[in-house]
Amino acid sequence: MVLLRSCPNSANFSLVAYLHGLLMAASGVRFYQMRNPTGSPLTRILQVILAALRKRHSIIHDSVALQEIGEAVCLDGEDNLYTKRKEFLDKACIYAGDTSPWSFCSTTQLDETKVFLRMLPIFISSLLIFMPFTLLMTLTIQVGRTMDRRIGTFEISSASLIAIPIALHMFLQPVSSRFITPFLRRMTGDKHGISPLQRICAGSMCGAVAACVGALVESKRKALAEGHHLTRTETNDTMSVFWLVIQFLLLSAMELGSFNGLVEFIKREAPPGMKPAAPAVQSALVGFASWLACIFIKIVNRHTRYYQGGRGWLDGSNFNRTNLDRFFLLLAAFEFVALINFCFWARKYAKENKNLVPRLEDEGHNYCGQ
Repeated sequence: MVLLRSCPNSANFSLVAYLHGLLMAASGVRFYQMRNPTGSPLTRILQVILAALRKRHSIIHDSVALQEIGEAVCLDGEDNLYTKRKEFLDKACIYAGDTSPWSFCSTTQLDETKVFLRMLPIFISSLLIFMPFTLLMTLTIQVGRTMDRRIGTFEISSASLIAIPIALHMFLQPVSSRFITPFLRRMTGDKHGISPLQRICAGSMCGAVAACVGALVESKRKALAEGHHLTRTETNDTMSVFWLVIQFLLLSAMELGSFNGLVEFIKREAPPGMKPAAPAVQSALVGFASWLACIFIKIVNRHTRYYQGGRGWLDGSNFNRTNLDRFFLLLAAFEFVALINFCFWARKYAKENKNLVPRLEDEGHNYCGQ
């Protein structure tokens, strides 16, 4: 809306840019690698769980052969891993006379389900890491709208502040691939520099530091507002918006580390049918994190009203009268606890992965258990 008012032809420019991008994408169709649809990976996982529940009273014997039902279930020709432990889900592969996919599952589906369930704690703990990010990014942009946005005679529009973290992210991406990753590769010997789980941890640490920096900047901004008697106004042009650059930089580093690290983790560790959905899983977790962030704000406001004279930390639209600095410190503490929780599950996941052994094969049949 701001751009449309300032530039009458901006809608035409946007349309031309969109059509240009669409033509560029269409021109490379013949070079794309097309894959035939293999069904939803979540459907395959639900089939295993339901089949195991239906046969929960069955007993797995050492001599029970668990056969693959068709070559289509072996996605991408990848070998799956199999644990030596007998588990409840193994009952989904017992043949009981019904070959329906909701009653009899292949060992490939069983392996995919087990891998997904091992990854589930990583997804949930990543969700807790992402929640402070959504609040920090949103609140930092909103605070920036109340600050001095002038560069000489030019003034940055409030709607354009979102471009600052985007530009910093675009700057950090090549810096990371050209300098940071090669340096870490020499230090660790890993071809990717560090593992995806380590990238998520590094991004989380950047988020915690960003919250602490945000608290310091907000304290200074509020002190200037009180010193210039601006607490009853919603602006504070005594402090430049560029004080937020360090905070935006750390948040961009968190996005580069944690968000991209989760996508890389899914592409490396997920079952073959789930790997193409890695960006969608990451986006879904960010969406859930945004939803949790709204609940978190309501909880904080409700509990802080009891000893704040009926006014919560984030009540009202005037940031000069809120306690945003305290809220940022609370987010830093939350991020730190989420990081500890993630490290626990990441270490547990890495330890369990070392216990995996290649699936046993005998004359074309797969066996469950030893």
